[in-house]
Amino acid sequence: MVRDFLSLSRVKQQLLEGTLPNLQAFVYFAVITSIDNLQLGYLQVSPARPTRWTPLAVWGGLSLGGVFLIATYLLNGGASGRDYLVRYFSISAVVALWIAVPFQVLISLPSVVPSLRPLDWYVPAILVGTDVLYFTFVALQIRDVATGGQVSLAQLAQPIPK
Repeated sequence: MVRDFLSLSRVKQQLLEGTLPNLQAFVYFAVITSIDNLQLGYLQVSPARPTRWTPLAVWGGLSLGGVFLIATYLLNGGASGRDYLVRYFSISAVVALWIAVPFQVLISLPSVVPSLRPLDWYVPAILVGTDVLYFTFVALQIRDVATGGQVSLAQLAQPIPK
Protein backbone atom coordinates (compact mmCIF):
# COMPACT_ATOMS: atom_id res chain seq x y z
CA MET A 1 0.00 0.00 0.00
CA VAL A 2 2.67 2.54 1.02
CA ARG A 3 4.89 1.37 -1.83
CA ASP A 4 2.05 2.03 -4.30
CA PHE A 5 1.46 5.43 -2.71
CA LEU A 6 5.12 6.38 -3.25
CA SER A 7 5.43 4.80 -6.70
CA LEU A 8 5.47 7.38 -9.45
CA SER A 9 4.77 4.75 -12.10
CA ARG A 10 1.71 3.52 -10.14
CA VAL A 11 0.36 7.05 -9.71
CA LYS A 12 0.86 7.76 -13.41
CA GLN A 13 -0.93 4.50 -14.27
CA GLN A 14 -3.87 5.45 -12.05
CA LEU A 15 -4.00 8.91 -13.62
CA LEU A 16 -3.97 7.43 -17.13
CA GLU A 17 -6.69 4.90 -16.28
CA GLY A 18 -8.77 7.40 -14.31
CA THR A 19 -8.70 5.14 -11.24
CA LEU A 20 -6.94 7.43 -8.76
CA PRO A 21 -9.28 7.56 -5.74
CA ASN A 22 -10.40 11.01 -4.66
CA LEU A 23 -9.11 10.36 -1.12
CA GLN A 24 -5.66 9.50 -2.46
CA ALA A 25 -5.62 12.69 -4.57
CA PHE A 26 -6.55 14.65 -1.44
CA VAL A 27 -3.75 12.98 0.54
CA TYR A 28 -1.26 13.95 -2.19
CA PHE A 29 -2.55 17.53 -2.01
CA ALA A 30 -2.16 17.46 1.80
CA VAL A 31 1.38 16.07 1.47
CA ILE A 32 2.55 18.75 -0.98
CA THR A 33 0.90 21.50 1.09
CA SER A 34 2.53 20.14 4.25
CA ILE A 35 5.94 20.08 2.58
CA ASP A 36 5.48 23.70 1.52
CA ASN A 37 4.43 24.66 5.06
CA LEU A 38 7.41 22.75 6.49
CA GLN A 39 9.78 24.69 4.25
CA LEU A 40 8.20 28.00 5.25
CA GLY A 41 8.38 27.04 8.91
CA TYR A 42 12.01 26.01 8.53
CA LEU A 43 12.82 29.41 7.03
CA GLN A 44 11.08 31.20 9.90
CA VAL A 45 13.02 29.38 12.63
CA SER A 46 16.31 29.16 10.75
CA PRO A 47 19.17 30.96 12.48
CA ALA A 48 20.69 31.76 9.09
CA ARG A 49 20.98 35.39 8.17
CA PRO A 50 20.19 36.65 4.69
CA THR A 51 23.22 36.94 2.42
CA ARG A 52 23.84 38.67 -0.87
CA TRP A 53 22.56 35.47 -2.55
CA THR A 54 19.27 35.30 -0.65
CA PRO A 55 17.33 37.65 -2.98
CA LEU A 56 18.52 35.64 -5.98
CA ALA A 57 17.33 32.40 -4.35
CA VAL A 58 13.97 33.89 -3.34
CA TRP A 59 13.19 35.63 -6.63
CA GLY A 60 14.79 32.84 -8.65
CA GLY A 61 12.68 30.23 -6.86
CA LEU A 62 9.52 32.27 -7.34
CA SER A 63 10.31 32.81 -11.03
CA LEU A 64 11.18 29.16 -11.62
CA GLY A 65 7.99 28.09 -9.85
CA GLY A 66 5.89 30.40 -12.00
CA VAL A 67 7.54 29.37 -15.26
CA PHE A 68 7.27 25.67 -14.47
CA LEU A 69 3.67 26.00 -13.27
CA ILE A 70 2.74 27.52 -16.63
CA ALA A 71 4.84 24.88 -18.41
CA THR A 72 3.09 22.02 -16.59
CA TYR A 73 -0.29 23.51 -17.51
CA LEU A 74 0.73 23.73 -21.16
CA LEU A 75 2.32 20.27 -21.12
CA ASN A 76 -0.96 18.94 -19.76
CA GLY A 77 -2.71 20.32 -22.84
CA GLY A 78 -3.48 23.86 -21.73
CA ALA A 79 -7.16 24.79 -21.92
CA SER A 80 -7.95 21.54 -23.75
CA GLY A 81 -6.13 19.41 -21.16
CA ARG A 82 -7.96 17.60 -18.39
CA ASP A 83 -7.54 16.82 -14.71
CA TYR A 84 -4.67 19.30 -14.33
CA LEU A 85 -4.94 19.81 -10.57
CA VAL A 86 -5.29 16.12 -9.76
CA ARG A 87 -2.33 15.33 -11.99
CA TYR A 88 -0.22 18.22 -10.70
CA PHE A 89 -0.76 17.61 -6.99
CA SER A 90 -0.48 13.81 -7.23
CA ILE A 91 2.72 13.85 -9.24
CA SER A 92 4.17 16.78 -7.28
CA ALA A 93 3.65 15.05 -3.94
CA VAL A 94 5.36 11.84 -5.00
CA VAL A 95 8.24 13.71 -6.66
CA ALA A 96 8.61 15.96 -3.59
CA LEU A 97 8.90 12.94 -1.32
CA TRP A 98 11.68 11.55 -3.53
CA ILE A 99 13.51 14.79 -4.41
CA ALA A 100 12.61 17.82 -2.29
CA VAL A 101 12.50 16.16 1.13
CA PRO A 102 16.00 14.63 0.81
CA PHE A 103 17.31 18.01 -0.32
CA GLN A 104 16.13 19.41 3.03
CA VAL A 105 18.99 17.43 4.55
CA LEU A 106 21.45 19.24 2.26
CA ILE A 107 19.94 22.59 3.23
CA SER A 108 20.47 21.90 6.93
CA LEU A 109 24.05 20.62 6.53
CA PRO A 110 25.69 23.96 7.47
CA SER A 111 24.29 23.57 11.00
CA VAL A 112 26.12 20.22 11.26
CA VAL A 113 29.19 20.79 9.07
CA PRO A 114 30.97 23.95 10.29
CA SER A 115 33.10 24.26 7.14
CA LEU A 116 29.93 24.99 5.11
CA ARG A 117 28.85 27.95 7.28
CA PRO A 118 31.10 30.57 5.63
CA LEU A 119 29.78 29.63 2.17
CA ASP A 120 27.03 32.23 1.85
CA TRP A 121 26.02 30.82 -1.53
CA TYR A 122 25.54 27.22 -0.33
CA VAL A 123 21.88 27.25 0.80
CA PRO A 124 20.64 29.49 -2.04
CA ALA A 125 22.40 27.23 -4.56
CA ILE A 126 20.78 24.13 -3.05
CA LEU A 127 17.36 25.83 -3.12
CA VAL A 128 17.63 26.86 -6.78
CA GLY A 129 19.11 23.50 -7.75
CA THR A 130 16.28 21.68 -5.98
CA ASP A 131 13.69 23.86 -7.73
CA VAL A 132 15.17 23.20 -11.17
CA LEU A 133 15.42 19.44 -10.60
CA TYR A 134 12.01 19.14 -8.94
CA PHE A 135 10.00 21.26 -11.38
CA THR A 136 11.69 19.76 -14.44
CA PHE A 137 10.91 16.24 -13.27
CA VAL A 138 7.29 17.15 -12.42
CA ALA A 139 6.81 18.80 -15.83
CA LEU A 140 8.15 15.76 -17.67
CA GLN A 141 5.91 13.41 -15.68
CA ILE A 142 2.83 15.53 -16.40
CA ARG A 143 3.73 15.56 -20.09
CA ASP A 144 4.06 11.77 -19.91
CA VAL A 145 0.59 11.35 -18.39
CA ALA A 146 -0.99 13.92 -20.73
CA THR A 147 0.30 12.06 -23.78
CA GLY A 148 -0.88 8.70 -22.50
CA GLY A 149 2.43 7.03 -21.77
CA GLN A 150 6.16 7.27 -22.03
CA VAL A 151 7.55 10.16 -24.03
CA SER A 152 10.97 9.97 -25.66
CA LEU A 153 13.37 12.89 -25.44
CA ALA A 154 12.90 13.51 -29.18
CA GLN A 155 9.15 13.90 -28.64
CA LEU A 156 9.47 16.49 -25.86
CA ALA A 157 9.75 19.36 -28.33
CA GLN A 158 6.68 18.23 -30.29
CA PRO A 159 3.27 19.80 -29.60
CA ILE A 160 0.73 17.68 -27.76
CA PRO A 161 -1.68 16.05 -30.24
CA LYS A 162 -5.29 17.14 -29.87
